[in-house]
Amino acid sequence: MPRGRRALTLVALSLLVACAGGPSVPEPARGPHVGEDPVPVPFPPPPARPDVIGAAPPEALDPVWIDGQWMWQGRQWVWEPGQWWERPRDQVYAAPAVVRLADGTLAWFEGRWRPVEGLPLPVLPVQPPPR
Repeated sequence: MPRGRRALTLVALSLLVACAGGPSVPEPARGPHVGEDPVPVPFPPPPARPDVIGAAPPEALDPVWIDGQWMWQGRQWVWEPGQWWERPRDQVYAAPAVVRLADGTLAWFEGRWRPVEGLPLPVLPVQPPPR
């Protein structure tokens, strides 16, 4: 194998190993948007921007990372960068979502924390009877 190609292969393998074995970023438990009024929007947001995830604040006891999101502000989408949050007790995070409603309207739900209380119970798979 030529020397340049070998070096490129070693760099690629090093990156693969570094990415595959690195620490994961703590994320919040996820939940649905329930009882919220969707915000009608004329067009979907641009693709998400990459976030640079720094170290969690040292004073945080149970930090979680919330990715950045596009926020609809009257006539345009405005990017809100991701940030570290102290995990709120008894809450889940409903991620931002753009959906098409039954009448064809495009609607946006802001990413937000929601209390666990009052959320619908998850549908669990039915276990087949033993044989």
